[in-house]
Amino acid sequence: MKAAVLTGPRAVEIRDVRKPELKNDDDVLLRPAIAGLCGSDLHYFVANRVGGEKVDYPAIVGHECAAIVKAVGPKVSRLKPGDRVAVEPAISCGRCDQCRGGRPHTCRSLRFLGHPGEMDGCLAEFFVMPERNCFVLPQNMTMTEAMLAEPLSIALHAFQFWPGSAGQSLAVLGAGPIGLSVMLAARAEGIREIYATDKVKEREDAARKQAAVWAGNPDREDIVREILARRPEGMDSVFECCGDQAALDQAVELLKPGGTLVFVGIPLLERISFPSGRIRRKELRIQNVRRQNRCLEKALLLIDGRRIDINFLATHTFKLEEAQRAFETAADRKDGALKVGIDFGENDPAAS
Repeated sequence: MKAAVLTGPRAVEIRDVRKPELKNDDDVLLRPAIAGLCGSDLHYFVANRVGGEKVDYPAIVGHECAAIVKAVGPKVSRLKPGDRVAVEPAISCGRCDQCRGGRPHTCRSLRFLGHPGEMDGCLAEFFVMPERNCFVLPQNMTMTEAMLAEPLSIALHAFQFWPGSAGQSLAVLGAGPIGLSVMLAARAEGIREIYATDKVKEREDAARKQAAVWAGNPDREDIVREILARRPEGMDSVFECCGDQAALDQAVELLKPGGTLVFVGIPLLERISFPSGRIRRKELRIQNVRRQNRCLEKALLLIDGRRIDINFLATHTFKLEEAQRAFETAADRKDGALKVGIDFGENDPAAS
């Protein structure tokens, strides 16, 4: 089968690789219909170290996808060939202290779809997942919407750390797909006072159009001064969604005493820092976010119920053979790209 293989920084090759087999009785063979390029995939594309961890090349990445069931193991009971599914990319053991404690996303033996060194991803013509990781799509949901449910699930998980109420304020620093999804989640919960920043004009514009009462570019203006001029007491919460040191510094300045920084972004650097005096005097809470925890079904329900319209995020699609250009477009944020997808050419009856 064909697969898009990362062979090094900024290098993608289309290679013939072995088609995966059903090894476990509950395995499901899947063919992706559309797969999105996540920020973590782009990290592996632009750098050979992410957060201090070395990237193992060659690697087949990709974990945001909607797929068609092609074959099932003998103990699969919910799924059959032809079913359209959304995919939960994290495979947890169900036995360790983390799983037993309701934290399968921090499972001691976690394997994640498309994480280099753990398992091959979905940027290939076929991949295998356990039945429990596949969710049948509602009849009228498109494959693109199902693919976008995975990044929305991260936003929903992050928003669970929102400590406020509908009348309070938040800022989202970094208006990429995750940051924009956080804004959509906030809107769905009745939050109206949302401020946003991004260095890319199209993302700044998208934030303003979708949710933000104010949006600005930190390369062009003093966003701390601008936001505090509108909200002098400061933000109740800041969601940092870009993994940038400057954004973390801005978050500390924006937060009111007792505020909460929800740290969603993934820095490329191994270490980041905070001004200790400022966070101590303000008694700020800092909450890290690790992917998501059982939020994919909720994301699918919100999209299917039309409480969240997420289609605007899908701006570019490429064929598998064009994977190099797809990665470049996404990583370099060309042509106003938000979510870049790889289209595998499967017919989507819900879209017709």
